[in-house]
Amino acid sequence: MPGPIDTGILEKAFPDKDAAAQMRGHASGMVPMKRFGTSEEIAKAVLFLGFDATFTNGAELPVDGGWSQL
Repeated sequence: MPGPIDTGILEKAFPDKDAAAQMRGHASGMVPMKRFGTSEEIAKAVLFLGFDATFTNGAELPVDGGWSQL
């Protein structure tokens, strides 16, 4: 369950740089870690579930900087 991840989509969705920066600031402000996640952090969670969590079944793994815990 990824939260806001820095993928560059905001810049494509909001060509106006000020609007993209405002949206980024708003979303970051709602995350307890006060930042966007990275694609590397998502990849680490996927690798964990794929290789290390061998006895895990039907679990949701929030990778959202604490957003879902609010």
